[in-house]
Amino acid sequence: MKTVCVCGCCGRTIDREFLYCPWCGQEKLYDKKDAFEAVFRELEAKQAEGRARRVAELEQKLDALEQDLSILALSVEMAK
Repeated sequence: MKTVCVCGCCGRTIDREFLYCPWCGQEKLYDKKDAFEAVFRELEAKQAEGRARRVAELEQKLDALEQDLSILALSVEMAK
């Protein structure tokens, strides 16, 4: 059974016996613990990016609703 590790540079799974990553050429490969930590750090970064994107989308929707509410309130005031 082949053992694998994760390249610390590109994050791809490669043979542990390789001295260089065949994908990016990175010389030093992380051991298993470091590889998992690198994968989790990348996952956390992607999750944070996704949360930030969703918050920005919600802020835009909230701004649009606030503008619609202002227009509605103004039209009610003018109708009085």
